[in-house]
Amino acid sequence: MRRHWPALVAAIAAGLTFVVSGILRHTYPFGDGPRSTNDLGQQVIPMYAHYRDILTGQGVGDLFFNWSSGYGVPFLGDFMAYVGSTLSWITVLFPRDRIDLVLFLVDVLAIGLAAGAMTTYLRWLRPGLVWLAVIAGVSYGACGWAIDDAAYMSVWLNGLVAFPLICLLCEWILRRRSALPLLVTPFVIALLWTSHFYTVYMATIGAGIVVLARLLAYDATVSWRHRLTGAVRCIVAMGLGIGLAAPLLLPTFDAVRAARPSPDAVFTPVRPVVFLARLLPGSEGVGTTPGLAVGTVMLLLAVSFPFNRLVAARERIVWTATVALTMVSLQVGITHEIWHGFDAPNGSPYRQAFVVAGLLVIVGWMSAAAGVRSVLTAAAAVGAVLLLYLVAYNVRSTTTLTHRAVPVLAVVAVAVGLASRWPGWVRRGAVAVLVLAVLAEVSLASVAIDARRSKFLSAKAPWGDAHTALRSLVQSAEDWPTYRSGPGAEQTVNDPMLIGGQGPQYYSSTMPDRVAQQLVDLGFGYSSYGRATVDPRNPVVDAIFATAARVVGSAAEKYDVPPLVTVRPATAWSSNDPGPFGAQESALGADVYTVPTVRSEKGARLVASCAPGSEVWFAAPNLIGAVLVAGQGWVTNLSSKVKSPGVYAGAPMLRVGTVGPNGVVAVPIRVGIGAKLPAQPIGCLHPDKLQGAIHELKSTPAVINTTGHALDIQLPPSGTAAEVVVGVIWIDGWNCSVAGGAARPPESHAGLIAVPVAAGVSEVSCSYQPPGLRLGLAIAVLALLALVLLGITRRRWTSRSLTA
Repeated sequence: MRRHWPALVAAIAAGLTFVVSGILRHTYPFGDGPRSTNDLGQQVIPMYAHYRDILTGQGVGDLFFNWSSGYGVPFLGDFMAYVGSTLSWITVLFPRDRIDLVLFLVDVLAIGLAAGAMTTYLRWLRPGLVWLAVIAGVSYGACGWAIDDAAYMSVWLNGLVAFPLICLLCEWILRRRSALPLLVTPFVIALLWTSHFYTVYMATIGAGIVVLARLLAYDATVSWRHRLTGAVRCIVAMGLGIGLAAPLLLPTFDAVRAARPSPDAVFTPVRPVVFLARLLPGSEGVGTTPGLAVGTVMLLLAVSFPFNRLVAARERIVWTATVALTMVSLQVGITHEIWHGFDAPNGSPYRQAFVVAGLLVIVGWMSAAAGVRSVLTAAAAVGAVLLLYLVAYNVRSTTTLTHRAVPVLAVVAVAVGLASRWPGWVRRGAVAVLVLAVLAEVSLASVAIDARRSKFLSAKAPWGDAHTALRSLVQSAEDWPTYRSGPGAEQTVNDPMLIGGQGPQYYSSTMPDRVAQQLVDLGFGYSSYGRATVDPRNPVVDAIFATAARVVGSAAEKYDVPPLVTVRPATAWSSNDPGPFGAQESALGADVYTVPTVRSEKGARLVASCAPGSEVWFAAPNLIGAVLVAGQGWVTNLSSKVKSPGVYAGAPMLRVGTVGPNGVVAVPIRVGIGAKLPAQPIGCLHPDKLQGAIHELKSTPAVINTTGHALDIQLPPSGTAAEVVVGVIWIDGWNCSVAGGAARPPESHAGLIAVPVAAGVSEVSCSYQPPGLRLGLAIAVLALLALVLLGITRRRWTSRSLTA
């Protein structure tokens, strides 16, 4: 235990700095200020809530499939992208209404684990002062990237933890030639890769860079054969670990490939001074610049490394080149692509910056472990950091904390260096002052970063009375799986996961492209390139997807709709009407709209003719402007401020009024610059025809049962062939069997799951299996067999060696 207490102290200290920053900012759970910034509130917290429901049996669906969101979507990709395996289990330890506290604790624990892992690795790498190893670990765990970029995307912190852990595992393999490191490492790697494959992929590249530097920097007495065999052993262990994780990784990769694409991002590197300014503590530039800061003291030590002659020349050359080239790789197009798995993100182009932060801490530790005793070395480091401080003083990313902390910590660091030559009590007092100064700088830097970031990134309020009331409303209307009860989007775009119920609301980077496009075709609005849905609250859509209740304001509205599963004629009817009107009719299987010819009067009013009493719906997803809606006044269709209309965002169809006795439809509009209006943007919905279609679909009720990712249907007796249609959008991975027969992919009925059945059939079963799962399981079995064979081979080899 004595060997591990520095790592424990570093973990506790790093976690406490994050806690202290929350106390000082008065953010949840220490005040009224919200901390669920951006994706944390919109995506991560709702998905954690849904995952908790799965674990506790309170929700619908399982790890494979989510019945709650998007009218039914896969969940494994979301689990891997937003939840992860390492710390997510703690959600079951807390009540559901404390889900925000769970994510706060996940951040604290992950930052602490990263700090502890780095401290352990540094002490393995080189002996040195224990207190310095602790503050080095804290400086890494609470680095600028962790606070600015990852704290509100909690799952990213798994990459921060993984980097020093993988370095530590490979160091263990390099030093010990026994079988134990080779047999243990793959299981740890598998756990890390399933915690968040994206940032752990980056951490793996970073660890590979560290191992390469270690091999190149070895003393000349170490043979190249020894170095290469060590590297091969590390690669084998990594490969086997990734293979063990394949059952989760391959389906996730398939989900990412099938997800709604975003336009290709063109990477534009920031100016060098802007890039280097992020080395300074307290600097903030989320989404635009790399979070490289590791505190003033570790920055000074890292900069001293190239000048420290107490470090072997070979090591100085290799490690200095390693750090410099890695930093350059963040700014070069091709290496930017490699870092991001050849899928350049549309936002936050420096997601790998934590690797550079780790490298700075490593070389800083190596310099400190050797001793910074030369005045020239210390002067060069202080001079270089102060020069950067002066040049970057007015760069936008620097904060008031940056301006104050750097000179203060530089003075304290120099004073401690001088005090090291004084008597013991003076030296110990100086060290205590330096440690407290570092912890204070880390805490205050977190405060400064959050304060700056909160000025342009919004945050969601934690669970409160409004959430509880909303959940109660949804539960009171619950009638799943026969009908859906939608929570709306009162709190987030992912309210079906956060609040409960089953609705179209869904926001995820892994949203299947087929689901996104189908909803757009049916008249849904969207943002984030179609990865977030906007419900049009249309009665035909409600009928298609069996939405029998929806929370609107403080009440649950009820609707008369067909059930989730309907029995249709064997030959499907298809509409010829344009746009979402025809798509809705085809999915419903009935003609319920009239799409009139529209003429424009002076560009400010659309005029048409429809049957009196019909509902007027306006569908112009790309139109920048506003529409006059009866009883509401002017309603914005698409704001002129929205980026890339029709690409990044699109408007949902709108109900604008009811046709009067004269049959004249008049829709006043305000058209913005560059607005695009469809040729036939108006559809008149006939309520009587819709009600007739609903009555017809309800006339042959089926008994429905859902379990996890499966659907069992009991059909009423029928003397004719028919088509069983499920109110779930068709995607790859579904297989259905009829009357216990062989399972096969279902057909598509206007984008919905459809199963043709012969006369007399009474049973249909459907099940979803993530594409890639079987291959992933096969790879995992092979990896496990390889591990077993490796263990047996190493044991026999060891026995023979001992005998000899």
